[in-house]
Amino acid sequence: MFAGFRMGSQLTAEIMSIENLSDCDSIIQRAANVIKDGGIVVYPTDTSYGLGCDAQNADALSRLISVKRRDRQLGVPLLFSDISQCEVYHEFGTLETVIAKLFWPGALTLIVKPRPEIPEHITAGRDSIAIRVPNHIVPRGIAGMIGGPIVGTSANRSGGASPFDVSVALEQLGDEVDLYIDAGPSKLSENSTIIGVERAEETESLNIKVYREGALTINDLEANLKVDSDALRLWTTRIIFADM
Repeated sequence: MFAGFRMGSQLTAEIMSIENLSDCDSIIQRAANVIKDGGIVVYPTDTSYGLGCDAQNADALSRLISVKRRDRQLGVPLLFSDISQCEVYHEFGTLETVIAKLFWPGALTLIVKPRPEIPEHITAGRDSIAIRVPNHIVPRGIAGMIGGPIVGTSANRSGGASPFDVSVALEQLGDEVDLYIDAGPSKLSENSTIIGVERAEETESLNIKVYREGALTINDLEANLKVDSDALRLWTTRIIFADM
């Protein structure tokens, strides 16, 4: 089934395939159950396949970071079912609210300030978190069923190829994952665009800072914001690129 998977031993991780996204409630429920039990799931999104667990479960998150081979100080991105679920983790500012309404669900990640009560195992001691409402029924459905966000890091080893097909995730992660959900190749071939909002100097207006350009191009981002009256009222119309 997965021609690119070449591990020496037979794969024993559970694999479930989605034939029709309009009829996948049982698979979403199975993924939610695995995650509630502290497990790790590879799941499809509108961008690359994600590697997820319950963000509130510190032990599961520690295991996921080990599987990913990710630096623990980097924190992890979070995927939510909707904006209201995001508001538990972040108090949205005015321009952030406009951006969320314009581009979510979608391939845009926001860098925001976490609420003070968000556990340190999620923030990794940082003063920001990455949040997104993806344009895909599976991660939104899982987050809805567990009542909170799932980790939304890409399903690869750190530094490995981004998995826009589940076989790429299988090749890299193998049996270290409890459940793989195969929904075929991703519709998009780039990861999400990452931005944040920051106060401009000597003005009450706000700049938009780009940390990564991905599936949502900066041209499309600007074009949509410049025809929105609320955005223009709050935004300097400046796009700043972060030093990475």
